[in-house]
Amino acid sequence: MSKINLLPEHIYNKIAAGEVVERPASVLKELLENALDAHSTKISVQIRKAGSEMISVTDDGEGMDPDDALLCFEAHATSKITNEDDLFSIRTMGFRGEALPSIASVSKITLRTRKRELPEGCEVILHGGKMISSKPAGCAPGTEVIVRDLFFNTPARKKFLRSRGTEEHHITEMMTNLALAHPELSFELKLDNRIILSTPGAQDLTPRIRELFGRDYAEAMLPLATEEHGISVQGYIAKRSFSRTTRLEQRIFVNSRPVDAPGIYRAIKEGCGPMLDKGRYLPCIIFISIDPALVDVNVHPAKREVRFSREFELVAAVRKAVANALRDSENTILTSPSATPLFGIRPPLREDEKPLSPEAMFDPEAVAPAPFDFSSVNAADLIPQKKTESFHTQSHGTGDAPAVSFALEPEKQVSYADPANRSVIESTMRKAFLDYTPQGMMEELKKASELPGFQEAEKEIVEKTPPPDRVPEIQPETTEKNQPGNNLGLRVIGILNNSYILAERYDGLIMIDQHAAHERVLFEKILKGVDGSLSQKLLIPVSLELSRAETVFVQKNAKTLEKLGFEAEPFGSNTVKLNAIPAAMNQDSAGKMFQDMLSNLTESGTPGGNINYEQVAMCACKAAVKANDELTMEEALSLLKQLSYCDLPFACPHGRPTILNISMKEIERRFGRR
Repeated sequence: MSKINLLPEHIYNKIAAGEVVERPASVLKELLENALDAHSTKISVQIRKAGSEMISVTDDGEGMDPDDALLCFEAHATSKITNEDDLFSIRTMGFRGEALPSIASVSKITLRTRKRELPEGCEVILHGGKMISSKPAGCAPGTEVIVRDLFFNTPARKKFLRSRGTEEHHITEMMTNLALAHPELSFELKLDNRIILSTPGAQDLTPRIRELFGRDYAEAMLPLATEEHGISVQGYIAKRSFSRTTRLEQRIFVNSRPVDAPGIYRAIKEGCGPMLDKGRYLPCIIFISIDPALVDVNVHPAKREVRFSREFELVAAVRKAVANALRDSENTILTSPSATPLFGIRPPLREDEKPLSPEAMFDPEAVAPAPFDFSSVNAADLIPQKKTESFHTQSHGTGDAPAVSFALEPEKQVSYADPANRSVIESTMRKAFLDYTPQGMMEELKKASELPGFQEAEKEIVEKTPPPDRVPEIQPETTEKNQPGNNLGLRVIGILNNSYILAERYDGLIMIDQHAAHERVLFEKILKGVDGSLSQKLLIPVSLELSRAETVFVQKNAKTLEKLGFEAEPFGSNTVKLNAIPAAMNQDSAGKMFQDMLSNLTESGTPGGNINYEQVAMCACKAAVKANDELTMEEALSLLKQLSYCDLPFACPHGRPTILNISMKEIERRFGRR
């Protein structure tokens, strides 16, 4: 007896539906693509309960006659292609004839349609893929498709739908992408009888960008355009200062179809260059026009992923367009009349020297200092020959290193004002990676400081360097006494490069990464205050311009955000007002951090009411002080004190160390004392 059976039609239709219909947004995408292929000029969408109850799409396109209205629900029935050759030059959004049969098999669908030249239309109703009725009906020219009770006959599929907020976000994002790809069309979106999106048709894309994403987003966009090898790349990319934490806002359209293409994402990153911070992405809207024969859109059932036969040329074109747009914008800033030369600082003009022209001010070769002529320096003159005058630096430690003795001839003493001698000394110190001056040379340096040309910075070194007998010996009890409440037993001695706090213990040198340390402090504060107890009210609320999808997400998840300390309320179509933020957050950076947090949450599709607190806390850590942010000594002490009370003070939330300990043994080994 044969073990292989032919599946009934209603079963394999449900299997096919699983490939095309993943969620309500997938249903909407297929219906919108059919409306676009029907040459519509106005498309209206109504959604109830995030699409699980109803999805309605109405267009004013060509419509269908009664025969086509019945035939369109048959598997692989389509008007987009007629022969095999059409598969290699697809210019329509749909072509396989799978959308309507797949949707009808897992829902209750009603189709009303009418051609303009016919006096009446027709109505077709199907439940679970079975015909219920087909009759004439009065309706406007065009097509209306109503999908009710999605997945009513596949409860397992319905159970895996996300929250209403998440599903509505995907629906809004789908509408946003199609509205960007077709600015000449009019779109309207209603969620539970509330208008979320309403855009009139226009040839210019800029007003639509402003309406969908806000004024700040539109003003941050830079136009880009290039055309080579028959590939046209046009659109917009954001300025370097307008970055995001996810790639969600990088929108790519190939022949007006929104797609995901890893090669193009890589080209955008390469075009941005190394100036972009790691983990940051520039929002962009890029339209690529290419011969349809060079694109394969039949890779994925949802037609989201595509393949290119000349991907190398396409990547090069996108990379060039992005790089040119960013470079042109930055050149405009650099060549402005009020700009300051960035290639160097010239000394004061001599009496016989003429000032540089404005063009030469931006020439690196013109402003660079003249190279030093080493041929004029006699190396033998720099080597001491006679022990006529000596001075010593004694070892103040307990090691066995001998004292260092320097001897100079009186007539050959080194003058630190001499450029030749200074260049040799500076080269030596650079090789040693240290800024070290022997104590015995202090008197000579003080004499040199009176000579003309001695740098002010060197004067400060001479004046501020303490003698050896004044360096205190650090003991554990002394450190804790000087630093009350500091459980790490540290004494701050300085801040390196506005990035690393230097502290000492009795057993060595400690370096603290101020950004990583502040990340850890904020991370634990927010995690311990997820019930909103650490929320602080703002005297002046922070207004943020968000995209439509992000605004809807905030409205649907307001209660959950309040538990995290954020009190947000809508303040217009694209504006959200922050009335309260977590107490651990800085108000100046709270708005930026809130936007980054929304980007992460909306991309991950985390359901409302069940947000991953650890992920949100990591996003909140973006409010921490950054490298090169200048801290006062009091702020550094406060940061160390707060870090000492953390549960895990030795690593930031991302796993990087916050503290490096260089023991005295290691220091002595490096200096050859052990």
